[in-house]
Amino acid sequence: MLEQPHKVKDITLALAGIFQAASLVRDLARTGHADEAAFQTCITSVFKIDAENVTSVYGSEQNLRLGLKELTLLLGHNKASTDPYIGRYVISLIHLERKLHKNPDLLSNLSRRVKYSVSQANYFSESHPTVIASLADTYLKTLGTLNFRIHVLGQAKYLNQPAILDKVRALLLAGIRSAVLWRQLGGNRWQLLLWRTRLVQTAKRIAGLAAA
Repeated sequence: MLEQPHKVKDITLALAGIFQAASLVRDLARTGHADEAAFQTCITSVFKIDAENVTSVYGSEQNLRLGLKELTLLLGHNKASTDPYIGRYVISLIHLERKLHKNPDLLSNLSRRVKYSVSQANYFSESHPTVIASLADTYLKTLGTLNFRIHVLGQAKYLNQPAILDKVRALLLAGIRSAVLWRQLGGNRWQLLLWRTRLVQTAKRIAGLAAA
């Protein structure tokens, strides 16, 4: 399956989408701030339900530069620069998506709620506080009801702020969206070990990062 170069690239992009959402969750929980462009890319991806291709889900490949960078750090085993929390969030998002996939009723409810948020985004904007709050509520009322929860660690002074908590939950939903796409493309957890080098090389090539 991974012998096709374009397939490897698509899988890498979707995986980078998960890493980007995880990285932004980490940043918001720790500092109360996150890269606005990277955040916008994640949120927009949630609304790309019928995208023509993987790249169009994220607008452009370079919009995933943060996620691609974090992917290369973690899968490249750069211990000096790797944040273990990002890896935990990524694995948790992948695990949570698998549970969602096995629950058709919950998946249907999630899809319905996201479509409602699409109508809100068309009226306001994709990153308007009302839309972010709606996405956060969608995450809470669907994925938040499963028996597996993602525990976000950070500063209480930030996580106790409703606006920041909404952004965190909206990003977790975006991470799930990328996890769904990753699985649909043929992504699986074994690839994180067996195809680690190839995924890292592909991510570096896409992002234009210097070879290690």
